[in-house]
Amino acid sequence: MTKVLAFDLDGTIVDSMDQLAVFAADLINEYYGLSLEMSAKLFLFTSGVPFCEQMELIFPGKEHNNTIYERFEILKEKHALEYPLYPEVKEVFHELAQKGYKLAISSSNAQHILEDYMEHFGLELDLICGYLGPDYGKGKAHFKHMKEHFQVGLEDIALVGDSFKDYERAQSSSVRFIGRASTFTAEELREKGVSTVIHDLTELLPLLQNENEVE
Repeated sequence: MTKVLAFDLDGTIVDSMDQLAVFAADLINEYYGLSLEMSAKLFLFTSGVPFCEQMELIFPGKEHNNTIYERFEILKEKHALEYPLYPEVKEVFHELAQKGYKLAISSSNAQHILEDYMEHFGLELDLICGYLGPDYGKGKAHFKHMKEHFQVGLEDIALVGDSFKDYERAQSSSVRFIGRASTFTAEELREKGVSTVIHDLTELLPLLQNENEVE
């Protein structure tokens, strides 16, 4: 039974992916000459992991990868507080907390960016897990921390995310995945194997309640 809900940030609770794709595409186009359209598509397709890892997935070993990554992170941090929460987030989080679910953030954003964002928008979480380097990021390291922090099993954790990489990391850690159709359509997520897809976070509580009744 799900006890802990871990939420990805960009594209899941924050409406930011379109602008982040613009930043990435502009930089990739500037350094490598790839079209803006293709650059944005590649960024979105590989999203869900730190941007430094995305660059290596898209352009393995290329000389300007680190420069692009550093410039992207500067832009991302500079504009971090400009991206709005999806309108339903606060109410849904309040309802989930009232029902006893523990709420966490699991994101590839830097830890301090996440903490600043949550404070700025007054979003209360039980745990914030950001990127602190290759040994502590979204996936097994975050799930291990949640397991220990909340004293639960991996089977009690569900990751709510919007990307194929979110799904892959949940799967590889034996954690349940709930896909939000935003960056990708419901059909695209299902084609990748995602069995549970929602279009809006308001669908979460009825979904969880129905499953609890079945159990």
